[in-house]
Amino acid sequence: MMANDVWELMINTFEYERRRCKKEFDEICERSSYQLIELRNNQQLQGFIGYWDFSKWIAIEHLAVQSGENKSVIIPALLNMLLSAKSDGSIIISEIDIVHDISTNSDKLLFNKLGFVENPYVYIQPSYHKGCASFPQKILSYPSAINYESFKELRSILYRFVYGKKAC
Repeated sequence: MMANDVWELMINTFEYERRRCKKEFDEICERSSYQLIELRNNQQLQGFIGYWDFSKWIAIEHLAVQSGENKSVIIPALLNMLLSAKSDGSIIISEIDIVHDISTNSDKLLFNKLGFVENPYVYIQPSYHKGCASFPQKILSYPSAINYESFKELRSILYRFVYGKKAC
């Protein structure tokens, strides 16, 4: 079960369309393929990463930093914790919003500094809820770019296991 402060950070960071309901998250947290990494200082939550371990693919579903914390410190710390835990040859990916002005997308720059690469394929992130909008995004991958066949495989896995949708 997800800690209350993690859930509070989740709902304060992500719009309804971009997160599950609490009951669904509690159920997801019970699955062996879903993991949470929390960063705390004196028991105070600074941020977290929620990710799926699909063996070949490690898919970051949510990354959030507590208001008032320094994102340029917390995001690399969380990503380094994940990279250290998953140094088994898996490809680590994250969905990121398409932003045309790179200076307004500081999160992407932090991923890039750690070696994540933006792939050229447009990815449509489904909403978690029926009737809500989907979001065009790009996929960042670590340690290197992925080819189109790998992208299609990944998209199919994400749609099926993360979003409960049929592959397109």
